[in-house]
Amino acid sequence: MLEGIAPILFTPFDENGDIDADGLRAIVRFEVDGGVHAIGINGFASEAYKMSDDERRQTVEIVASELAGALPLVIGIAPNSTEVAVQQARQFAAYQPAALMTLPPPTMDNGAGALVEFYVELGMATEVPIILQQAPHIPQYRHSELSAEALAEIADRAPNVLYYKLEGPGSASKMRELKPLLPDDRKMFGGGGGITVLDELRNGAAGLIPGVGFNEIFLAAWDKWKAGHIAAAEAIILNGAPLTQAVSGKGHEYSLHMRKQLMKRCGAIHSANVRRPTIDFDECNLTAFFAIVDELDLRVAINN
Repeated sequence: MLEGIAPILFTPFDENGDIDADGLRAIVRFEVDGGVHAIGINGFASEAYKMSDDERRQTVEIVASELAGALPLVIGIAPNSTEVAVQQARQFAAYQPAALMTLPPPTMDNGAGALVEFYVELGMATEVPIILQQAPHIPQYRHSELSAEALAEIADRAPNVLYYKLEGPGSASKMRELKPLLPDDRKMFGGGGGITVLDELRNGAAGLIPGVGFNEIFLAAWDKWKAGHIAAAEAIILNGAPLTQAVSGKGHEYSLHMRKQLMKRCGAIHSANVRRPTIDFDECNLTAFFAIVDELDLRVAINN
């Protein structure tokens, strides 16, 4: 089963806004070489919500080809109906993913019961394990947050819903509520760039699904945590907290710019282009940001 650090890759775009396939392959190699436990594509961090269906298939093809089975592959989907979710699950099964990280249909608020049935039906329709993703910090998904009891009902009725990615404000508290309600074979993951990873681990998380660029911080902490060296893990996370906060503390779109600027500086990609619409981004902030990076023992630091 999945556990540990499983980053969602960003999608590099060239100056015209087109997918930079070579850049995406380079990001795959960077994270694999860093020792992560799995690789994900087509999540929020990938800007999948700004891409066409064909482009989302293209990114999966690129990542799966470059990964070549070296690590488990997580594919994100964001279907707007149960029927489309089943279609996408069957389509992406060809890439033999370890899991499909699945957002709930966001357009209408049809109540918690409808979302429970969505995940139960999807889980019963595919053999690919499902990661149920809750992202109430993203405006269009705010109304689709489920209670711990509803999440546990899905686990009881859909054995193939094996994982829960809980992020945003209150994620650790939700994990504390949910953990005792889940069967032992279900696992919870944090997200949100790792800002609240310590609280999530304390409340039963089996790992973190972050972005890319500096996951050696989370990998080192995870190794200590798994070995029972809790204080050492906490020290590693706290030492890296200024960088985590600088990247992920000002909202999702801001984090996209920061991660792409970081990977451009280290030569992994040629352009830090973020697809529009996006926030106004002031590159004057980068001097202070890079100073934080270079104080840490990271592969992306210029002294390495």
